Amino acid sequence: MATRILGIDLGTYAIKVLAVAPGFRQVTPLELLEYPLPPPVHDGEELPARAARGLAALLEQHGLLAEAGYVGAGGEQLFIHVLDFAFRNLRRPDLEKAVGAELEGILPIDLEEMVFGFDTLPEGLGEVQAPLARDPAGSPLARDPEDEPTAVRGAGAQGAAPPAGHGRVAEPTQGSRVLACAMEIERARTMLELLEAHGCEPRGLIATPAAYGAVVARLAAAAPAGAEPAFTGAPGSDPVAVIDIGHARTNVCVVADGKPAYARSIARGGRNVTEALARSLSMPFHDAEARKHSAGFIASAAEPAIEPEQQRIHGAISRELGSLGREIRRTLQSCRAKTGATAQYVLLVGGGSRLGGVPSFLAETLGLPVERLSSAHAQALFGDKLAGVGAPVDTACVAAGIAFESAGGRPHFDLRQGELAYKADLSFLRERAPALLAAAVILLCFATFNGFAALYKLRRAEASLQTELALETTTLFGEPLDVTATMARIGGAAAGKKSVLPRMTAYDILLEVNNKLPAKGDVTLDVQQLDIRQGKVTFEATARSSPEIDTVEESLQSIECFQEISRGSTSVGAEDVREFSFNIKTNCM
Repeated sequence: MATRILGIDLGTYAIKVLAVAPGFRQVTPLELLEYPLPPPVHDGEELPARAARGLAALLEQHGLLAEAGYVGAGGEQLFIHVLDFAFRNLRRPDLEKAVGAELEGILPIDLEEMVFGFDTLPEGLGEVQAPLARDPAGSPLARDPEDEPTAVRGAGAQGAAPPAGHGRVAEPTQGSRVLACAMEIERARTMLELLEAHGCEPRGLIATPAAYGAVVARLAAAAPAGAEPAFTGAPGSDPVAVIDIGHARTNVCVVADGKPAYARSIARGGRNVTEALARSLSMPFHDAEARKHSAGFIASAAEPAIEPEQQRIHGAISRELGSLGREIRRTLQSCRAKTGATAQYVLLVGGGSRLGGVPSFLAETLGLPVERLSSAHAQALFGDKLAGVGAPVDTACVAAGIAFESAGGRPHFDLRQGELAYKADLSFLRERAPALLAAAVILLCFATFNGFAALYKLRRAEASLQTELALETTTLFGEPLDVTATMARIGGAAAGKKSVLPRMTAYDILLEVNNKLPAKGDVTLDVQQLDIRQGKVTFEATARSSPEIDTVEESLQSIECFQEISRGSTSVGAEDVREFSFNIKTNCM
């Protein structure tokens, strides 16, 4: 039986798995595993097959094959869009239909050929002008070109792009704004079948670029009370951009109010940096990879390249990292233009974040504070146990986001839906049958005991009431009587008295009149007044002819409470309409 949740990141460089124990109020990280992607067993073995084989070996080695696993779907397989709708407060099943129809109109595939997940964006994005972006030193960056320093204006004139905090801001929506992730159903089916063929059957398929919301929410929950709100990612604070520089791709996820507001996967990563280094220094790829890990460095104004080795490596990789920085800046500006969320802080994760000088380089490129995962972040995310042993937390944020969100219930961006939905096996009930039976017996025993206790209490109350009744009847009638004799004595004395309660209320009479009046097709009746008082009802109306008036009178005479009906005078009004009235005596009020 599955007792743990596994967040699985099938990276192009390594496989990461985070095992967590879901609880009532919190999720506890238990184990973090990282396994290098195995080499191909034959020429032409594709990356997904290698990843499935490596995952199966890793889970089998650690006895985790029976646990509930949730696998991430990479950004290269996804379509990610922000959708605007004119309506709001729609039930999720109805909103799901609207999202599907909108995606079908945008994507080059039919609705039947895709699976998708979505979540509504936080309300209020773009309503208030976002705080000023900050430079690496923490000073605000001016937004008005007239207020910018001369050096900044001069740089812009030479073609420098504005910081990520500048540009158009989306207007607040009056309806709903949704972040949707879609995937071709055949791709999803192929991926699931490949994993199942190796003995791994994931319960969910999570869109990786949108998996960072739970990570930021967990960091926000652990933030100290005096932390600057813009840096916490907590609900109500400024949006946070998580930039995950992986081996093949870079994921950017802007989190606002603890939820993903925008996501994109950029087809650049550490592998591109290694290839640039290999080309520039004329060395094999593996040697360039080792050189990058040991001496990789990118210079910036805050961290200039001083050593000759740093200068050589900076010259080799600056063009590639410059292109990556521009793509990230465009992504944040696109997020601002489509959702109104302006990132005010960058959390840098992934293997590429370990490259020397990257935080300062990106801070200058984006005009935002950039910070790597610190030991305090690691402790907040993974607890003292995993953080204390030096677990590689900076590369495990995707696995952590998948695990934390999946442990809290059905994740919003789970693409295993429809015909691909996971079908739970109830065989685990047989394993737990003895414990369930014992629990049922214990509950039955407690219920029986509670029933006997309640019955004993009722009998004691009955005996007390009988004693009190005997005392009262002795005082009234001169002898003790039981309930039956007392009711007979009291009932006989009151048999000739009329009840003071009315048989019918005015509302009951109104309903009775409405039920007894002729149907609309039988008479042309227009009731002008119906006055119901104690003992008397006044009925005034109009009809087309005298026979119709007779029909109305006959229908009212059939009401049991009406004793006598007296017809008043009848007059002819406009358009030959008969005006008439009835005075009715009643005996029910």
